[in-house]
Amino acid sequence: MKTIVILFAGTAGEYAYAPVFDGKSAAERALAWAEKVPGADTVAVLSMPSQTSLHSLSAEKLSFKRIEQEKWTVSLLLKTIAEISSGFDAIVYGFVDAPFYSDEITANLLETFKKYGAEYCFADGYPAGLAPEIIHHDTANILAGLAKDNDSPVTRTSIFDMLKIDINAFEIETEIAPKDLRSLRVSLYCGTKRDALQCERLYSLYSAEKSDNKDICSIIESSADVLRTLPAFYAVQVASACKGTCTFCPYPKAYQDRFGVNVASSAEFMSVEKFRGIVDKISSFSDDAVVSLSLWGEPLRHKDLPELVKVVLEKPGLSVLIETTGENLTVQTAQQIAQAASSATPRRNGQQPVIWIVDIDAADENMYKSLHGNDGFVSAVQAVEVLLPLFKDAVYPQFLRMQENELHMEPFFRYWKEKCGKAIIQKYDSFSERLVQRKVADLTPVHRNDCWHIRRDMSILINGDVPLCKEHIFDNICGNIFKDKIEDIWQKGLETFKCHMNHEYKGLCKNCDEYYTFNF
Repeated sequence: MKTIVILFAGTAGEYAYAPVFDGKSAAERALAWAEKVPGADTVAVLSMPSQTSLHSLSAEKLSFKRIEQEKWTVSLLLKTIAEISSGFDAIVYGFVDAPFYSDEITANLLETFKKYGAEYCFADGYPAGLAPEIIHHDTANILAGLAKDNDSPVTRTSIFDMLKIDINAFEIETEIAPKDLRSLRVSLYCGTKRDALQCERLYSLYSAEKSDNKDICSIIESSADVLRTLPAFYAVQVASACKGTCTFCPYPKAYQDRFGVNVASSAEFMSVEKFRGIVDKISSFSDDAVVSLSLWGEPLRHKDLPELVKVVLEKPGLSVLIETTGENLTVQTAQQIAQAASSATPRRNGQQPVIWIVDIDAADENMYKSLHGNDGFVSAVQAVEVLLPLFKDAVYPQFLRMQENELHMEPFFRYWKEKCGKAIIQKYDSFSERLVQRKVADLTPVHRNDCWHIRRDMSILINGDVPLCKEHIFDNICGNIFKDKIEDIWQKGLETFKCHMNHEYKGLCKNCDEYYTFNF
């Protein structure tokens, strides 16, 4: 079976060419794998002229070609794949920044592809980046036709996304993993600092244990260092005050107990310069994170909120999340933030520059007042209406599901789904049973997973203190972002994560019901 291997490099950055795998880069390892693909005759790399690091790469044993385009779109990708695969029986498609493509899985996929006369073949249940996709030349031609007007940028899932348009029209076969590891959300590509670090750590363990023939998937699911790399979500408190009347929030009482002041009358705000220092540290540590301005307090009370947004958007890998009740949102403030978002370059993390969540939690004023303790329902609804035309596909009305408002959930969802296309239904959090338990349904998994928040989140209080997680509010401090290195602060949470992997849950973790919820 005559085969062409096509490696897409259009999204590959600096981490793809770093020689961290015993002197070889991810790109070099991907090319070495390509040369061992059964029946492979040609290797083609699809790249951009600006990617000069690729110029030194070539295949030693196979015919090699490099195709460059100033900008790759889904349409151009599939058109190119269809053209260069003419005369080949199978197309093996992957990415140049994938250092762990498996020879065995690839061979199995090709055997299945040939045996069953498949038009498309993929591996299911393995971590992303461990197996390529197999495509028939005729399928590539069909997909090129379907994508002829698709000018969206190429992603890791572009091929399968096009197949899904009419998935029943194709003969698709799969290679099923012995154990489904998709829930670990592991990405074995060197596309971001986080993923590259994950690959580097995995390689070190894999090399050390290779003599024992330990399966790479077993290494992944058993290693805390591989699973917990860098934060993807930073929740920063920029204002101390809020109305302080929500019945489902522990912050007002915690603030009163800690400082002896009613949170509604507090007036602490993080300065723009201090916030800039935090963002600089975040950007250098995690170059593709989402920064929330809404850890505690109402961010719209901060008079320099548009400036804080601009500070985050100066970093091309970072996005902003603002969760608010909508109080005091003015058209001017919304427009200033919208201008900052529209002026920002596309985010390298794949997110919108600015994302809004508006807490409404009810379908009418009476229920809102019983939960929030104030008359903010109209201002919350108006906030969504102000934001919708300014932030396309980035405004989410939110409903916190509780026993009190359960009958409001369906009308809430129907109304906002029709009005803005999306809405968030959030589970109730009792903060390790410090609040009255009001959850309607038990959503906990059958088997407890390692906490996503310990693995991927960092919470930063207005004074710079960093608690182990949001659930601790002011306690269990791992360090201070203004005084300590962010690397050292993050490292403090590793021991707790290892305990979770060993099914040991101490302190608040024992009764916590948030471990399976996920931010970014």
